[in-house]
Amino acid sequence: RSEVRFTVRKLGFEDFTVVFRESEGEIRYDPASPAASSIQWRVRVASVKTDESNRDESLRGQDYFDAARHPHLAFASRTVRPRSDGSLEVSGEVTIRGVTRPLSIVVRPRSTAAGPAFETDFEVDRYDFGVVGGSVLGRLISRLVRVHIVAATGPVGPSWSGRIPSKARGG
Repeated sequence: RSEVRFTVRKLGFEDFTVVFRESEGEIRYDPASPAASSIQWRVRVASVKTDESNRDESLRGQDYFDAARHPHLAFASRTVRPRSDGSLEVSGEVTIRGVTRPLSIVVRPRSTAAGPAFETDFEVDRYDFGVVGGSVLGRLISRLVRVHIVAATGPVGPSWSGRIPSKARGG
């Protein structure tokens, strides 16, 4: 039910989407007091999946995510603020390849048949994190990466805390 994926522009005109199959974390959310909410999340780099095994290995390698030395991508919230449209402004820190940077995102809470979920879309500059592969004879792959995450959880009481499954399903 959870999904973690990113999209880059390849060769300047073709979008290419990559899915991570394994993520886990904890979301604490009280709709009556969103400022008391928190998110801890991480993705297992080795779970990267495309339609081509050579590409998967390349993404796990030193030019991209360097999974051997940096097995996880991570996010930890610092503040959560409600917005007038019902979404949440979540500020925290994201760590990729051992580089930690501040990140503010808009998260949309939503209800599903299986329980509460949270969805976000944002962009990062992969060069800020040392993810510089794909630049043979010029830039073959865009610096900007569009990220899409759906974190599906389960309720626990009127305010709830949910765990993101360890094997997220991507599509």
